[in-house]
Amino acid sequence: MVTYIISTIIIFLACSIGAIVGFGGGVIIKPVLDGMGFCTIDIVNFVSSCAVLAMSISSMVRHRIQKTQFDKKIALSLSLGAVIGGYLGNRLFRLAIDGIGKEKLVVFQAVMIILFVGFAEFYVNMKNPKTFHLTNPVAMVVSGLALGMLNSFLGIGGGPINMTVLLLLFSLAVKQGAVYSICVVFFCQLSNLVTLFINNRFEPYVEYWPLIICGMVAAVVGGLLGSTLNKKFSDKTVRIIFSLVMLVVFGINVYNIVVGVL
Repeated sequence: MVTYIISTIIIFLACSIGAIVGFGGGVIIKPVLDGMGFCTIDIVNFVSSCAVLAMSISSMVRHRIQKTQFDKKIALSLSLGAVIGGYLGNRLFRLAIDGIGKEKLVVFQAVMIILFVGFAEFYVNMKNPKTFHLTNPVAMVVSGLALGMLNSFLGIGGGPINMTVLLLLFSLAVKQGAVYSICVVFFCQLSNLVTLFINNRFEPYVEYWPLIICGMVAAVVGGLLGSTLNKKFSDKTVRIIFSLVMLVVFGINVYNIVVGVL
């Protein structure tokens, strides 16, 4: 019970911060729950996916109410790609479990997250970062597919991967990128969970339903709070929060690697 309460608090904080900077929250939830070690990697991925899906819904609703401006072509193209990518990422995750085992996969995921976090931290803080201004719908769909696949495979629901790629490819400000990132997070995780449902893979997660439900509620509340703060904070403030979160995530994943190797 204590573990579930702590996990729910972690999910709330992660999703609040995530909605501010365009994360799905999973980039914090995933490594922290892995580090707690109270359940296996597939359970952690599922809990994280459910929380991130709930958070993204609440955040999207909030942006809708606040009438946040965005380019519909970019949003729809990225979302379409994310649906396909979410399915492919789920398949890749299952193949990886069968191929290298759950313990080694935790370490592998932590290494990948560190690499992406490191690149994100470096890129976002560059004085004159290289950017493109993609307008081709096919390129947008492919970008969404790649992001969705990585998000689903790593179980992090977007995070620094989404933001960095969106800023790089579409020449967006951080606050703009946060809106499109949430779209990718939503459709990726929706695809991921629908895939599990179709393949009838929900049975291993039944015993964790109290944590899943509490986590989803916490994620919704956190998502609403975070999206509200996103509107109040300046772009500079969002960048600072982004960088601080990246440092924390980096440290958590280093810990998970050390524990996994030893």
